[in-house]
Amino acid sequence: MMRAVGRTMAVFESFSADRPSLTLQSIANRIGLPKSTTFRLVQSLHETGYLVRLENQEYCLSGRFLVLATLARTNLDIRRIARAVMEDAAHASGETVTLNAASGHERVCVAVVESAPLSNMPKPGEHLPLVDGASAKLLLAFLPRSDFKEAVNYALRVSGQRRSALLTELERVRQAGYAVTHGERVVGLSAVAAPVRDTIDDVKYCLSIAGPTARMRPRIGEHIRIATRAGEEVSRRLGARASNARRIEPSAALS
Repeated sequence: MMRAVGRTMAVFESFSADRPSLTLQSIANRIGLPKSTTFRLVQSLHETGYLVRLENQEYCLSGRFLVLATLARTNLDIRRIARAVMEDAAHASGETVTLNAASGHERVCVAVVESAPLSNMPKPGEHLPLVDGASAKLLLAFLPRSDFKEAVNYALRVSGQRRSALLTELERVRQAGYAVTHGERVVGLSAVAAPVRDTIDDVKYCLSIAGPTARMRPRIGEHIRIATRAGEEVSRRLGARASNARRIEPSAALS
């Protein structure tokens, strides 16, 4: 049963924005199955209305997916989806976990799970400048190109940081797949932030772990792993594909 489900999903995921329609042979090549096996799968999905056969004998996804997508968006509440993952991360780390979103030149705290109460931590609904701290750096690094330049200029005006230094730092965050800061937004507090990706690989949210530097720094590699895995799990629940972002080893973030 599970193998059949996996094969069906593989057929669906063989389609992409640049290849919205495929021949039977192309589908077979992409999912790694014999053409005869692929034919039976595709024929079944065509008969049940999930695939459409075009005049050129290629196949594409049917309008049923629009209905399913609309239903998914209607029920999509990032706080509900992320809550259990955040609680697990808070338990594993022993620190406070927050979910944040970018909004213009600010980051918005969406949800908080406190393992140990901390002062100066944002509350749900609170807005902070998209400038200092791991969450801000992570969200800033992954902003769409259309918003990136203006947001960087704002961060430079507020922080007084050199452009070359900030751009280098943001590129390092993109390459690593996470951000780490020590005492940047609040003296004595450290944080690790990891991206949360949606179905088209956009990073609109991030998940962070924050706590006293004295506790966080000795375990920073562990916190990085907890945060990135939690971010990947929330991304998976949102429908994102497995991230192909290249990550550096946690120890490199300490140098």
